[in-house]
Amino acid sequence: MSRTSITILILSLLAMICQVAIAQVAEETPSTTLTVFHQKNGEYIKRGEIIGLPGVPEYIPAANEIVEFTAKEPFYQIKVRDESTGNVILSSVKMCQMVASEWRDEFILNLDEGNRFYYLSYYPQSNYCQEKIEYPITTKAFNTSVLAVTPVTGPKPLIGNFGSQKKALPKAKKVDTAVNDQVPDEKEIEEKTFFQKYWLYILAGGFFLMNVAAAPEATAAPAAGRR
Repeated sequence: MSRTSITILILSLLAMICQVAIAQVAEETPSTTLTVFHQKNGEYIKRGEIIGLPGVPEYIPAANEIVEFTAKEPFYQIKVRDESTGNVILSSVKMCQMVASEWRDEFILNLDEGNRFYYLSYYPQSNYCQEKIEYPITTKAFNTSVLAVTPVTGPKPLIGNFGSQKKALPKAKKVDTAVNDQVPDEKEIEEKTFFQKYWLYILAGGFFLMNVAAAPEATAAPAAGRR
């Protein structure tokens, strides 16, 4: 068997495995149909359906897709109903943007971790707005693109005993010290200041001078009383 034949055989086996996996996912997750309505004169008219979820979604137009807006409506309003749950989502864009987009729009469908639909975002293909729009306005066949978005799992934090991964610090070497409690030489003795050496004598002299100054006042007091 040639190398080309082996490559074709491997690719065929991979394609079969992918088809089986997709079929299993489709069996486990029930299909979802979204019915799209647009509002005219306060009433919602069925515009089409979005089918194919949770696989590749596709927009299928309805018979009432093309309508004529006679009254001046600043916004183009839609309603989307999930037929499996009954949930309804409302959205609106400026009518001038839909006219500038020539009725090309986009649905972004948000799916949860179980590939179940829970929310959508609706956008026109153009953000341009003409100042004045002539009424009545008749829509064209919508050129609608549908994109399904699923959540992406973020990186998990690293969990572990990082303390054990730290490098052990080298132990400090023990230094042997000899005991030396002998009186040092005079050169190593800290020299004291004059006040540190003679503070007792200075304090005693201060007390003596205070007593001498107070003695004449005590002797003069009785003499004044005799007069």
